Amino acid sequence: MQDLLSSVIGFLFCLYHLKSFLDFIWFYFLRPTDGYKKYLTGTGPRSYALITGAMDGIGKALARELYDKGFSLIIHGRNEEKILSVVDELRDSSPSGGDVRYFVADANRHDVDFEGIAKRFEGLDITLMVNNVGGVRIRLERYILAPPPRTQLIPERFASV
Repeated sequence: MQDLLSSVIGFLFCLYHLKSFLDFIWFYFLRPTDGYKKYLTGTGPRSYALITGAMDGIGKALARELYDKGFSLIIHGRNEEKILSVVDELRDSSPSGGDVRYFVADANRHDVDFEGIAKRFEGLDITLMVNNVGGVRIRLERYILAPPPRTQLIPERFASV
């Protein structure tokens, strides 16, 4: 009786892990990846995807993939020469005929006119945004060496409690 119980427990244990393994295979390798389609508009203006940090790496690969799927793109980078080469590469790589626009801005700088940049793309149907900017530095010395006054950290209604 004890051997039968051990066998059943072992079988259930193996069955559970087999199901977990098959779920993994389905989710990462076999599952259809058409979730992006809900962001493509079928009527009216072409859908745009805004991708920051698209000069190389993951951002560039994602831009290429979305462009091939039918999106027009607005891509961001810090170096105009590199971003222009990415724009040319995208336009040459796919016959989709989509629009590829770009803007250059350094996210580490505080003097970037993001409102002016946003006005350049007003009226476009931006349905997907991927924030892929990396390496933004937090200036710790600003908070460690000269911390803001207590009243700036705590709302006024709580400062007197």
